[in-house]
Amino acid sequence: MSNSLVDFWEYLLLPVYAGIVIGLGYFLAPKENKRLFTSALSLRVVGAVFFAGIYLFYYGGGDTLAYYHTAVPFVNMFLNDFQSGLRLYLDSYSIENYTSFNNSTGYPLGYIYSDSQTFTVSKILVPLLFLSFKSYLLCSVLLSGITFIGSWKLFLLFKAILSDQRIASIAALFIPSVLFWGSGISKDTITYTSAAYFVYSFYFIIIKRKFQLRKIFFSVLALYIIISIKPYIFLVLLPGILLWLLSAPVSRLKNTFLRRITLPLVGILSGGVFFFLFNQFSDFFGSYAADQILEKALVTQEDLKRDYYGGNSFDIGTVNPTFLGVLSKVPIATFYGLFGPTIFQVRNIVMLFSAAENTVLAFLTLRLLIKVSFRKIIKQIADHPIFLFCIIFSLTFAFSIGFTTPNFGALVRFKIPLMPFFTFFLLGMYKAKNAEKGLGT
Repeated sequence: MSNSLVDFWEYLLLPVYAGIVIGLGYFLAPKENKRLFTSALSLRVVGAVFFAGIYLFYYGGGDTLAYYHTAVPFVNMFLNDFQSGLRLYLDSYSIENYTSFNNSTGYPLGYIYSDSQTFTVSKILVPLLFLSFKSYLLCSVLLSGITFIGSWKLFLLFKAILSDQRIASIAALFIPSVLFWGSGISKDTITYTSAAYFVYSFYFIIIKRKFQLRKIFFSVLALYIIISIKPYIFLVLLPGILLWLLSAPVSRLKNTFLRRITLPLVGILSGGVFFFLFNQFSDFFGSYAADQILEKALVTQEDLKRDYYGGNSFDIGTVNPTFLGVLSKVPIATFYGLFGPTIFQVRNIVMLFSAAENTVLAFLTLRLLIKVSFRKIIKQIADHPIFLFCIIFSLTFAFSIGFTTPNFGALVRFKIPLMPFFTFFLLGMYKAKNAEKGLGT
């Protein structure tokens, strides 16, 4: 295979870089989990290589390459004039800054550079491109190794809560779509690992009150990255986080009746706090502000239906831009957010793998609803705040992307943050059904 973006020397160095990443992982892995850590990291690296290959040789382009093409001129600028390179790297887009580049450095792509969210991705790539000799393929391998940290931390969180390494590893480390779409150079890889780390640190810092400066620093950094690239992920995380925070003390009440009647009040309080914070800091979220978010959702939905996306889309019907109009689309949008594309909507080989995974997920969900009574599910959710967070986050996230993203190519990438949490919820419910004890908060 050949491609103008990949030279022969990159193929020669690919196993070397993969070996270095995996070898460092083995060296840094905890002694009790070296084999699991190394195996999961190896799959992550393989996922990154496949991701790069798909966009290089199958799609022949995409946002992933646009981020790369925007980052390379900054690397060249650093090499030509370090001071100018540093100034441009730390500053935001302007005509003056753009004209600082020249033919020898190359020019960043204007639509990436001028958008702070997409430019953040390119800025993250710059130091990795130094280490990879400006190679897209080798940079992908390095990014996959660094972002694996989020998945591993999520594994540690799930394991700490459920005391079940098998369930924790399946949910956090071995979901195929996450291994593929969450490994390469993309917004989704970076925001997914940031969200995973943020939830992990929230649990140990806030819920368990294990204050560590390192965790606090990286959790703030993770939150900053999420808001800088995809603010809506934070907006979707927030309701579940608030419920988890406020319901954790309630779940420790010994009186079952008191615990059950208090939880709805916690839900109302959490909702009130969320809407208060959302309105107070609305301007901070730009196009995701309270008075713009619905309009943005409708515009995005219409855009992703257009012909240049290859017709690989679904239609939830005409949306009336009112509260009741949006509410009427909750069931179908959430369904597609969780289980789309279905096996009957496959248009290409890439979607076939996603559809197969969604079929398994739908089967597990249906089986849970049949085998476990609704009352028992509610009981487990009420008694264990982690389940409450997982289901609130998963359903809210599924609706948000199902409502705004009627294009399967984008949908399968956008949904990866919810996949570990929804899978953990399902498997955790199955475990709780068989042994309704020993679960933490």
